[in-house]
Amino acid sequence: MIRPNPTRFLAVLVLAAAARAGAQPSTSAPNPSTGPVAPPVSSLPSQVVVDILGAKGARIPLAIPVTIAPLTPELQKGAVDPFFTTLNDDLSGSRVFLVSDPTLYPKGLRPPRTREEGDQWKASSAQYLLDTRLAQDGANVVVEAQLWDLGTLQPILSKKYSGETRAARRIAHTLANDLTRQFTGKPGPYLTKIAFVSDRDEPRVKEIYTMDFDGENQRRVTFSHTLSLAPDWSPDGKKIVYQSYEKDTPGVFLIGRDGADKFRVPLSTQLNASPSFAPDGKTIAFCGSVKGNPEIFTVQSDGAGLKRLTENVAIDSTPRWSPNGRELAFTSNRQGSPQIYMMDLEGANVRRVSLAGNWNDEASFSPDGGRIAFACRNEGDFQICVMELGTGRTLQISEGPGAHENPTWSPDGTKVAWEVTRGSSTQIAVANADGSSMRIVTSAGNNFSPAWIKTLE
Repeated sequence: MIRPNPTRFLAVLVLAAAARAGAQPSTSAPNPSTGPVAPPVSSLPSQVVVDILGAKGARIPLAIPVTIAPLTPELQKGAVDPFFTTLNDDLSGSRVFLVSDPTLYPKGLRPPRTREEGDQWKASSAQYLLDTRLAQDGANVVVEAQLWDLGTLQPILSKKYSGETRAARRIAHTLANDLTRQFTGKPGPYLTKIAFVSDRDEPRVKEIYTMDFDGENQRRVTFSHTLSLAPDWSPDGKKIVYQSYEKDTPGVFLIGRDGADKFRVPLSTQLNASPSFAPDGKTIAFCGSVKGNPEIFTVQSDGAGLKRLTENVAIDSTPRWSPNGRELAFTSNRQGSPQIYMMDLEGANVRRVSLAGNWNDEASFSPDGGRIAFACRNEGDFQICVMELGTGRTLQISEGPGAHENPTWSPDGTKVAWEVTRGSSTQIAVANADGSSMRIVTSAGNNFSPAWIKTLE
């Protein structure tokens, strides 16, 4: 068994202080340019609403044949390939759908008009067929999609989307959301964003970036030229709160998702790490220190109403709000090794919730409040565990070599992202909430501390 190193827990809190010796004083830089404008999307109304089990039940067998489109190299490379690859990746990596083997698809027969044609599609183990067609319309592309029930040979969903050629991926994400909503009643995570920290651009500097949930459209948000760490989204997805050393001492900052309107929250405490937005969008919890002792505080986003919640000789860190805004999870070593605790907003009713393992840290609530994901360790490297708060049942969802830390939930609760360190490289992984279909979605530099936006878009 590997014994916990007591210095690591404190280092998590003061990482910036330990590395800051080589950082340069910060200066402001111009905001980055904005990304592509979202395409206009129009849709035809669904003909039938299917009421079956969604993400927590049986997966829905679905055939996704290649998109039909005019055979021009420019259109194929610029729109058809990005659209179909994105759509297939979204649905194949979902816990809602089970994409059938394309080698078993019958040639042609789209859409199926006879029982015999429908049965040929069903022979691929599919119950539904998603038929997509893409065409050029001046500078735009138009995508038409129909979802066919292979049992009744009737279309149960018809959609039409249009947008610039470069928006083909976004159209695919929108279609994947619409299909998920058809079967579960709510959209999937396919149009959501993840904020994260990266050192890719400057030596000994870390900045805040955002990206699509699948790692595309990575974009720098802060230009502090120092250490900016631990991002978290406001509930409406318009702002990011983070810790930075821009003014020589660690502070809590707010910035717009586009990099505009940066504001330092005025605080009288020191350390000022791991900020977390409350569900009301007005309150921030963070780890501050008084005379060198790390404690949990809350404060209004304008700096008013500073309130101390913990008062303990132990190290209390990494506060995270419950979705109902009435409780906070945090990490403390008050009983020995770092473990996860919960308390109410008065700092009362403190109780330990992680009971297994010799080191548990970085709790993140599922959107429904019923589970927490966290970094867990008993032997060897850290892994990602998910605990049901009602029963205490805990499942390790990560596997493989390396240290797995800093989990965050997608806003629909179907996926978890976290950081994975293997050797000298740290990257961000995204997987289903049971750990399946894990993908590394970053590669440039080292990338840390993913924070999934809290709103479905």
